Amino acid sequence: MATTITLEDARTCFHSSVNTPVFRVISLEQFPDESGDLAPDTLVGLFCESCLKLEIEGYYDAFEQAKLPFGKDESPNGFLCRQIGFAVVPLILGDEEAKVIIDELNSDWVECEVS
Repeated sequence: MATTITLEDARTCFHSSVNTPVFRVISLEQFPDESGDLAPDTLVGLFCESCLKLEIEGYYDAFEQAKLPFGKDESPNGFLCRQIGFAVVPLILGDEEAKVIIDELNSDWVECEVS
């Protein structure tokens, strides 16, 4: 299900709380569910151009944490961020650009070319 962001929240960058956002960052992560297992879910944020780099840099540490199992000292209220992947998309996206991205996300094959 798509994340809904209120018009008020969408007026400013989620990081600076001042600048107008121009990018949407969709983050695929693993969160603990009710039974204590890790389940995939998404987080979404809106960021200005100057804060986008800071947001992306923060994801690199989380990629290493994704390999760690759910710890005994973790709970649904306090746990490591387990980053699986993320996508950066401009807020203004035309139909053609959206279709190209959707097609790429729906593809289930990889073709390797060796030169």
